[in-house]
Amino acid sequence: MMDTSTVISLAAVAIAFLGFILNSKKETKADAAARAVIQTKLDSLISVVNDIHSDLRAMRETVGDHTERLGKLELRIDSIEQALKERK
Repeated sequence: MMDTSTVISLAAVAIAFLGFILNSKKETKADAAARAVIQTKLDSLISVVNDIHSDLRAMRETVGDHTERLGKLELRIDSIEQALKERK
């Protein structure tokens, strides 16, 4: 038969093993929660970046339209100035 010290040693090893397993599960749950928070924040950042990209694309189109209109106005001003010079 096993003596008392062997039984106590085996019981201590079993308790330590169970404690390790339970503690590692808690850490895993905490890690999963932290990962979920990080993923949520990353998703939010991606959404903001996509919105900025869309806004930038719209602003480029607007600037292009304004550039075209400004060019036409400059041509009209030049022709008006030429017509005024010819009348003098």
